[in-house]
Amino acid sequence: MLLDSAGAEERGSSLLTRLRVSKGGMALTDGFRDREAADSLAVTGLGVLWVRQHGFTIDRPRGLGDSYLLLRFYTPMLVRTVAGVVDGEPGDCLLYEPDFPQWYTGRGVGFIDDWVHITSRGMPELIRRYQMPVNTLFRPRDLDFFSPTLQAISREQRRRELFWRESVRMLVEQLLMRLGRSLDEQRSPNRQPVDLVRPDVLRSVRMEVHERLDEHWTVAKMAQLAHMSASRFAVLYKRVLGVSPAEDLIGARLARAQELLTNSGMSVGEVAAQTGFKSPSYFSRIFRRRVGTTPRDCHRRRSREGQRAKATG
Repeated sequence: MLLDSAGAEERGSSLLTRLRVSKGGMALTDGFRDREAADSLAVTGLGVLWVRQHGFTIDRPRGLGDSYLLLRFYTPMLVRTVAGVVDGEPGDCLLYEPDFPQWYTGRGVGFIDDWVHITSRGMPELIRRYQMPVNTLFRPRDLDFFSPTLQAISREQRRRELFWRESVRMLVEQLLMRLGRSLDEQRSPNRQPVDLVRPDVLRSVRMEVHERLDEHWTVAKMAQLAHMSASRFAVLYKRVLGVSPAEDLIGARLARAQELLTNSGMSVGEVAAQTGFKSPSYFSRIFRRRVGTTPRDCHRRRSREGQRAKATG
């Protein structure tokens, strides 16, 4: 799913400002300035389950200039951070500041990510408020909300219904707030340690499942590979990898489906079977809901591009 630039946001002032009672009567607080800064917020682009081919690299030595870049990775990565180029793992996130050099690529293969460009004079205050780390990898405890929030932003940008700009601003702030809350839960001294199981065990299970996407998988079947109960497996999987086993499986299947629809000659039905969906109709429904287009449309685009290549070749 991709949303291109929606145009510059209008700067507005609000009649609804916070007031405080002082000795001399009523005076405006910082609410007006906060609102003015928030009104400048714009989402200028986003992508959900974006599949990048082998060798693809983002390299922006001067950053984005006027936009923050928020990323969520689904695959092993190499990423430039304040600590230099480091390894990133599935479930890692990153918030780049506008002028920080951006560089990231898949570790040995292509990669899959969610991304969103955010322009706002009020972002430094939101980052401070929700204690968001910048220019470094971080791993939220829970990421189930990340992709659905980006999809909600995309719908608002496409439909442009009444108060859509206000809705986008609230969704962006909600996204940052939930990331900050998830990180705070990790910092809590009462949080149960995750070293009850080695993370590489869960990553090994994840890799095996992703290599056998055409099979029927349940959480219980995955848990058997890790030699633990389904409930314990589900809790530890989400805690270590940042996403539930079921959500991770759906994401991997859709990403693989996009790759096959784009780069192979398979029919929609064949792609559905190859990626483990029980029927082409169910595959089409969930593909459209998550990716924003139908498998058939994706397949047709690939066919048209192939025909144009033959005509010009």
